[in-house]
Amino acid sequence: MSPLTIVQVCSARTGTYGAVMSLLTLSEGLRDAGHRVVFATFRGRAFGEEVRRRGFEVHEVDCGFKVSPRAVLQLARVFREVRADVVHTHLSTSSVNGALAARLARLPSISTVHGISNKWSYWFADRIVAVSDQARSHLIAQGLREARVDRVYNGVTLPAPARERVAWRHDWGVAESVPVLGTVARLVPAKGVADAIRAFATVTRQHPGSIFVVAGDGPERERLQHLADELGVGPQVRFLGYVRDVAGCLSAMDLFLFPSHREAMGIAVVEALAAGLPVVSTDVGGLPEVLTPECGVLVPAHDPGAMADAIRGLLSRQESSGAFSVERAAQFSVATMVGETIAVYRRAIAARDPMRLSSCEPSGPNDRRQEPESSRPASPGS
Repeated sequence: MSPLTIVQVCSARTGTYGAVMSLLTLSEGLRDAGHRVVFATFRGRAFGEEVRRRGFEVHEVDCGFKVSPRAVLQLARVFREVRADVVHTHLSTSSVNGALAARLARLPSISTVHGISNKWSYWFADRIVAVSDQARSHLIAQGLREARVDRVYNGVTLPAPARERVAWRHDWGVAESVPVLGTVARLVPAKGVADAIRAFATVTRQHPGSIFVVAGDGPERERLQHLADELGVGPQVRFLGYVRDVAGCLSAMDLFLFPSHREAMGIAVVEALAAGLPVVSTDVGGLPEVLTPECGVLVPAHDPGAMADAIRGLLSRQESSGAFSVERAAQFSVATMVGETIAVYRRAIAARDPMRLSSCEPSGPNDRRQEPESSRPASPGS
């Protein structure tokens, strides 16, 4: 099959959160597979510089509104100039403007929905990619045609740690025998970190020397610090801010907490599994598709008591679940994500040019053109 020229349209301000990191991972995988990947970003945002640093061609456009005629015209011009085969949009503002621009340029477009989102931001795309079966079902329930929505799990790769476990724990002032709980999240209400702090405060009654490390930053940080102080665990909750060496930070933990209230898939959970950690996660969105009983526990959202019980249970286990965790994480590979995404691209291209249909075969496990509902492959681990 001939290589494609793909334009990734993304309105992100930075490259430091899950959905954008997944886009960058995908784009590097596409490039490694021999395709040309071009980025269209919004002018004046740090994300464009991050993409350039990774060696991609970048075109900046002006966009000051959710729907911007100026951005649509500029994007359509970029698509024509780079001779794009397909347009792939990410995040709501870029998906509205990017898909409209693709229509103007008479190109197929795909929008990836990285969250549990409203369909309207993705209405103009030819095909829509959801990152879990639950996210796909949510979109279909809003009225999108089933055949138009594909499911492609985010692929996750965890680089080698930049610093060793012992160095991280030395920084935190804890011995090897001290239980270290941790999470990696943006500090916003929907991530539920307050619930994890409340659960941790309960756990410290049985494990008084344990600590809880929070990697990530956001507008909730000060409020969360006050909450930890109020619960009497302020010195034991360490707010690390943004951490670039996530792999190293994870290697120093013993148990990973993911208390999110709303989540399409949970990239951070897969990273924790790849690091060999057992996980306590909320049972929301696509998280039950990721976590199995062999490597963690699912608990209701907004329930610190249930989370505390699960934490105590995992800390009391004599056997390690590390091998199960690593094996589970391997089910969400970058190679699979890249292959299934290319299959979506080729289906979208073929729909606009039926003469190219033969070049789009085989279409991969998400091809639902003639596949009955009952014959779909089950999600990993089911």
